[in-house]
Amino acid sequence: MSIVDKYLRRINRLRISVTDLCNLRCVYCRPESGLDLAQHKDILTYEEIVAVVRHAVKLGIKSFRLTGGEPLFRKNIEYLLRMLGNVHGIEDLAITTNGIFLKDYARVLKEIGLFRLNISLDSLEDSKFERITRGGKLRDVMDGIEEVLRLGFKNTKINIVAMKGINDDEFEEFAKLTLERDLEVRFIEYMAMNKDRLDSEDKYIPMAEIIDIVGKRNDLIALPPPMLGSGAAKIYKIRGAMGILGFVSAVSQPFCNSCNRLRLTSDGKLRSCLLSGGEVDLKTILRNNPTEERLTDAFLRAAHLKPPVHSGKGHVVMHEVGG
Repeated sequence: MSIVDKYLRRINRLRISVTDLCNLRCVYCRPESGLDLAQHKDILTYEEIVAVVRHAVKLGIKSFRLTGGEPLFRKNIEYLLRMLGNVHGIEDLAITTNGIFLKDYARVLKEIGLFRLNISLDSLEDSKFERITRGGKLRDVMDGIEEVLRLGFKNTKINIVAMKGINDDEFEEFAKLTLERDLEVRFIEYMAMNKDRLDSEDKYIPMAEIIDIVGKRNDLIALPPPMLGSGAAKIYKIRGAMGILGFVSAVSQPFCNSCNRLRLTSDGKLRSCLLSGGEVDLKTILRNNPTEERLTDAFLRAAHLKPPVHSGKGHVVMHEVGG
């Protein structure tokens, strides 16, 4: 069986937020004053997450990404990772992390057969990184990246949220990370969350401008996207580099027409879209007679709610849906 929404987009990816907790308070994700977080009893158990994944595989969803908050911040996360590693039919299992705990977890992630890693990294300067993350240590992330490379992970992505006046002076340095490392360095357009328009803040830089900045002193070669985990990024390579560059234009050039994913929040809502559309309460089903028919119906309803294009408005709390 496969799921196709009403705009004939085949749904084959599920992004799973395993927690709304995080050890950092990045300026584009969390307010400095803190958040009202879900109670532990309202968060899906690891067994419930695995039950969702097993059923999703039956519906033709074969690609899964764990997010947060910070997924490696949830207690005993390796227990969930090992259970997912044993689910038959998963073709792509990935995780998005801020990298702080990555050096400690990299070997476990490798042992369970994790396919890919996305690592958030918004500055290569110690003091600036600490300001953006409100307390994070750059060295922890860089050590984690080096450990991942040492262990032989492939298709590792470094995600940079491009912010005017904050890290736009570092774009060339970020790009140089690909010269001698097998990495995909990704520049992602800043979204003005909880605003009338996603591009309404002065931190926003359109993707065309980001590409111009990176290409000013680099010979960029346009490439077709790789098959695995390419998403909607435009892919380039600095001539002679080992790694590649990705540019994600979710604001200036939305790629909704090819969107093939649903999102599961940490409190059990199956969302049709990051920004709009609607959601289905999957947790209530999981905790009250979770028959295969009811689970299938929940996925079909969520897919049916997917809009043709997102609203263009940023009224969503990023930490709840994992970005």
